[in-house]
Parts: sequence; C-alpha cells; structure tokens
Amino acid sequence: MKQYFRQLEIFDSLNDDELELLEPCSSVRSYNPDDIILSHSSTGRDLYIILSGRVFSTLKLPGTLDRKYGELVPGDFFGESSVFGNLPLFNTYTAAENSELLIINEKAFTGLIEKNPAAATKLISLLLSGTIRQLRRSSGFLAQIVQWGENASRRVITDELTGIYNRTFLDDAVENFFNISKSNYKPLSLLMLDVDNCRKINELLDHESGNRVICEFASIIKNIISRHGIIARYGGDEFSILLPETNREQALAIAEEIRRTIDHYDFSVLLGGRDIKISTSIGVSSFPETATELESFRKKADESLYMAKEQGKNRVACAD
Repeated sequence: MKQYFRQLEIFDSLNDDELELLEPCSSVRSYNPDDIILSHSSTGRDLYIILSGRVFSTLKLPGTLDRKYGELVPGDFFGESSVFGNLPLFNTYTAAENSELLIINEKAFTGLIEKNPAAATKLISLLLSGTIRQLRRSSGFLAQIVQWGENASRRVITDELTGIYNRTFLDDAVENFFNISKSNYKPLSLLMLDVDNCRKINELLDHESGNRVICEFASIIKNIISRHGIIARYGGDEFSILLPETNREQALAIAEEIRRTIDHYDFSVLLGGRDIKISTSIGVSSFPETATELESFRKKADESLYMAKEQGKNRVACAD
C-alpha cells in the first residue's frame, strides 16, 4: 500500500511509520467509465484520492437539473467533508475513464490522530490546502451557478416584459393572503385592470408601441401602490393588484388614484406623437364586503372589471 501513498504529493511529509497507521483502513479500487463512485447526499465516510484516470464532479441543482461541476485528475481528492465534518455530499462523482482510486476510511484518520497527533495535523493541513485550491479553481463556476439560480428564480415569478410579478406568482399570493385575512379577520382587496384601447395601438402602430405603453403603464401603477400592495401582469394588457389589509373604501380610493393618474399621463412620446387616448378600467373586489370565499373574491374582481368596460371604460367599478 505504501507505493500508492508515495505516488501522492499530499503524503510526502509523512514517514513510513506514519503511513503504516493509514494502511489497515486503506484500499485501492478500479472504476470503469461512467461508474458512479459517490452519489449526491451520500454519507459514507471515506476519502477518495485519484491515482490514475479522471473523475467528473456533477453539481445537483434545484429540481431535476444537474450540471457538470469540474474534472478531477490524479492527486485530486474528494469526500473530505464527509470524513471530517460528517456532512452529506452536494456532488455526484463519476469516472470519466478507466480510473484507479485510493480510498481511506475515516477510521484510519482516527487511528492516526490517536497514535500520532503531529502527523495527523500535518495531513489534515495538507488536505485543507488541497480543498482550498480546488475551491479556487471552481469559484468562477460556482459564481455562475449562483447567478443562474437567482435568474431562474426570478424568471419563475416575474413577467419578462415588465419585470413585475407574473400571474403564477399572483395566483399563489391571492390564495395565501386570502387565507391569512380570513383567519385573522383582516380586510383584503383585489383590483383587476387593463389598458383601454391597447388593441387600437397595436392595430394603428405596432406591437412594439403597445409593449412600450404596457411597460410604462406598469411602472406608473407600481409607483402608486408600492406602499399598499402587489402588482402583477395577468396577461396581455391586463393587470392585477393585491391590497392586503385594505377594505373596500380604501381600495376604491387607490383604484381611483390609478385611474386618474393614467388618464392625465402623456403617453404620446411612446406613440410617435400620435394622439391615442390611454386610460384604464378597474374592477374592485374586497373581503369581506363583497366576497367571503376565495373563488367569489376572484370572480367579483373580474365581474367588476367587465362592468367598468361596459359602462364606458376609464372608470372604477365594484360589483356587489
């Protein structure tokens, strides 16, 4: 076994007597290409050191996604977090080609610590230095993974065009806040609104102009309700606003402020100077004044928006 130890730089500072303490709990194992050496979440307490060949490390990402993390070559090792910290692995290690690995069980390190603390300290220090080198090699990749994860999370709950929340997020938020409000006897209001004449903009100009109006529309509303609640793009030119701890009277006042602000806003710069009137119609639903169950709470907001449109647009409505 000593000949294997002598192939590895991390054991250079240990003498023959010190290496003998590691031998009883050490072994050499061969792997074929694509053999899994260690799986994600494994709690086996062994240190794996590559003698020959190559090993791929694959990082487990949220959901069902995995991404190749790095490549380990002779002299590299893995499993130290399980040996010294009894921590589960975050990565899966797979042989990239015919490979031979030296495997040292945690008992070997325990024996070395008990019988020769100085040698154990030297070895642990060398392993720690090697771990730091491997982390430095992978730090750029890890930074990319973190950024990828953050971007993916944002994409799940935000609207790509406007940057505000999307329908998926709002549907969950409405249900959660409604249950909280019902449990705590707190008011809750929901506004449904859309851009009047958005179809006309798309027909007379183009969808790009319509998108610019939608983005500006979202920005204006976001500034108005930032202290009050949550805005989301429900689809197309339709938006929803959730107003926690806001009763019917307060919701109507906020809706009217939005309607008035949009009505007086100059959108002409986004429309190439064309004089196309931009306004909004808003429907209001409130718990418990107009609805006491989640389904009717949502339905009343839709009905109220339809009522506002039927009454001539550019107005606020609340169906009883």
